[in-house]
Amino acid sequence: MSNLTTELQRLFLLDDQQWHSQKPDESGNSADLAAGALTPAIVAKCLAGETDMAMNLISPDGMARVMVVNFKKASDWEAVANLHQAVQDELDLPAPALSVSGRKGYRLWFSLAEPIPVAPARNFLKALRRRYLADIPAANLELRPDSDAPAFIKLVPARHRATGKWSAFIDPSLGGMFVDESGLEMAPNMDRQAGILAGLESIKPVEFQRALNILATEAEPDSEVGQLPKERSANLPGETASQPGLDTGGSASKLNVGSNYSDPKSFLLAVMNDASASARARIRAAKALLPYFAKSTPE
Repeated sequence: MSNLTTELQRLFLLDDQQWHSQKPDESGNSADLAAGALTPAIVAKCLAGETDMAMNLISPDGMARVMVVNFKKASDWEAVANLHQAVQDELDLPAPALSVSGRKGYRLWFSLAEPIPVAPARNFLKALRRRYLADIPAANLELRPDSDAPAFIKLVPARHRATGKWSAFIDPSLGGMFVDESGLEMAPNMDRQAGILAGLESIKPVEFQRALNILATEAEPDSEVGQLPKERSANLPGETASQPGLDTGGSASKLNVGSNYSDPKSFLLAVMNDASASARARIRAAKALLPYFAKSTPE
């Protein structure tokens, strides 16, 4: 198995990953045909440009371990870059993988360390869109998996049948280079592709739940954005049901600071210094502490 196949497996593929062959139908559009379990040999053919295939993001038992935001317009690069940075700065998530299309546009790939039911994955993507991508027309954006569209997506890198160009994972600092000309004229160096992916991490369950909590602050009152099924969320590492939450707009953010505090200042100091708390909670605690540390102005 190649280094790139190993990295794709580590980040994106399910243990029982299914794939669909892609062949043009009578009208020339791509038709997805179920082809069974994805093997390293099939992946190798795809990476060599010998076959067109798409992987099913949902397992037979309704689980997902990768979520994709597909930007159809290369002109939306600024929104792509902003989202790529915001999920790290504001949601405390590992950097998603970034790929450029063989036709036009970009994709952000969110890898999950453990598969989750598809409903929370869809809720997460919808919340990302509501919070960060509200200005992008629906026609220019695809979320996968999504309840309104098939959960198939082409593996990267791959050669686009119509343009002959290649999709590829790229360094985010180079994203602006593809605004006018998307895709690569030649197949990317597969070892370098593996190197890009090797530097990425999957989202751990506790990190995913924390991000859902933050995103729930802007969710509608009856939304279930911040809810993982009880059997998935009850025993997340480092979290217990008794831990107090700092105000995040309606969804408790799990903290590891205990409950022995006689005054607000000491509690807020503990939250600000809690490395396991979200950046959002720690920043709010720091802001609330400012009056305690304000320097007196000279007369």
